[in-house]
Amino acid sequence: MRFVQVAAGVETLPLQLELARNAELWDQRPDRRLYPGTPHSAMRDITVRYMPAADLTDLEVRRREHRNTFWPAWYALPALRPVVFGLMARVQAVELGSILITKLPPGKQIDPHTDAGNWAPEFYNTKVHWTVQGRAQVSCQDETCEFAAGTVWTFDNLLMHDITNNGDEDRVCVIISLRCES
Repeated sequence: MRFVQVAAGVETLPLQLELARNAELWDQRPDRRLYPGTPHSAMRDITVRYMPAADLTDLEVRRREHRNTFWPAWYALPALRPVVFGLMARVQAVELGSILITKLPPGKQIDPHTDAGNWAPEFYNTKVHWTVQGRAQVSCQDETCEFAAGTVWTFDNLLMHDITNNGDEDRVCVIISLRCES
């Protein structure tokens, strides 16, 4: 079993409203979808928590060990706080990594890829995906799962995976990287 549902029925309206009121947050740092060969070219995102912006000098620096800081979006989207900290408690996380909000238009796909080989996805060993709007079909190796609004799922992002929005509206997802210990 590749997919584990972490939560269901998570309230999405407060964050949807905050995102609508802060549309300027989308794509402030579009480099993730613009580098050559990126699997993420079809989506837009909001960086909520990541390495300090001043340290993002090139793609190679993202692969190095670092600690994350809150970006301005964290303060503009306070509806994230209870969900993020509640999910940390639910999975017994010992450290909060990055937080990214992605928007994938209808009919678009995040191409097959693996996050292996980079420091952060291996150190922050649990990545939870909270679908805030729409739905998507997520494939990981030989299994497929539908992530619907209000649900939170995890799977091993170090394995080959892809995401397809088969719905008729944008799929918005909050991706929270966490460090859990056995």
